[in-house]
Amino acid sequence: MLEVSVSKNGLDPDWDNFLETRPDGCYQQSSLWAKLKSAGGWKPLRLVVKENGAVIGGAQMLLRPVKSLGCVGYVSKGPVVASNDAAVQDYVLDQLDRVAKAQNVRFLKVQPPYGQEDVAERLLERRAIPSEAEVVSPATARVDIRPEPEAILARMSRGRRKAVRRAERDGVTVREGTDADMPTFHRLLRIHSEERGYHPYPESYHRNLYSTFLTGGHACLLIAEYEGEALAAMIILRFGDVVFGMFIVDSGLHMELSAQSLLRWKTILWGKEKGCAWYDFGGISMPIAEAVLKGERIPDTTREGRLARSKMSFGSQVLLRPAACDISYVWPRRLTGRIVPAVMKMQPLVRSLLGGSIHGDYA
Repeated sequence: MLEVSVSKNGLDPDWDNFLETRPDGCYQQSSLWAKLKSAGGWKPLRLVVKENGAVIGGAQMLLRPVKSLGCVGYVSKGPVVASNDAAVQDYVLDQLDRVAKAQNVRFLKVQPPYGQEDVAERLLERRAIPSEAEVVSPATARVDIRPEPEAILARMSRGRRKAVRRAERDGVTVREGTDADMPTFHRLLRIHSEERGYHPYPESYHRNLYSTFLTGGHACLLIAEYEGEALAAMIILRFGDVVFGMFIVDSGLHMELSAQSLLRWKTILWGKEKGCAWYDFGGISMPIAEAVLKGERIPDTTREGRLARSKMSFGSQVLLRPAACDISYVWPRRLTGRIVPAVMKMQPLVRSLLGGSIHGDYA
């Protein structure tokens, strides 16, 4: 017998443990992520479906009121359903609709996780339409870290492999940091963002991310140093069998030492030690992903292309996710595709929710 529960607050170990058994590492669906997002003004709502007392699926929504639109919702890397049974999938989606309506949600963006193509198809068979505005990158680059270290190194490009070994030979070291090292991370972040011309998240966001996911060993801060000076740092998350490189920053000094390459390599080794199967570099654009899958050369004439080439040089594979979809509980389905773009032009927050990156590759 299927049972459903709905909760708004607090950590949910049963739900999180279920998510960790899924192949995609859907930390965006975890109650830890909900706790983090609550500090930013989002209201989490978690729908959990059980059968004979065991979690078999569900979805976590992030809700927020938006002027001129009402309550909007975002399901990142969900719904998550363990069963391939169409009846179970439909039940989870029915409950998602029911809860969204009960919360007076006007608009819901759903980003199904990797490996849930069947759930994505069932969404489109209902009231959802394909989204023309992506929140996160449509593809990601992942390294299979199950082989032995030497085999992983052998799959890297020759230049990347030399960079890793050069950094170690020339005296760059990487250590695990603590909360006391967060000021160092933020100092490097300020330098990194100024040099590259982007606005970083507030220091409180990174500190909350680190401290929240540190619970249960889900987070780590790695710092690369040379002769006692911090050259680069990265916050990484582990969830399920995937380790994610969330934020990597550097000082811009001693770039010839390839501290970032060594930092990535040590992240891979940290993930292996924790029993992970994959290291996720984060998103790459669909045109670049398609070029890689066709065996074509990645152009290096743009920053996006150079970044993608760097990610692929570690021996990465391209992983495509199901397309995001939009659901309106106010407008007829045929009008949703017309109204959403118009609203995006009027509301910066909605534009961020519906088409701009909220949290980079990891929203």
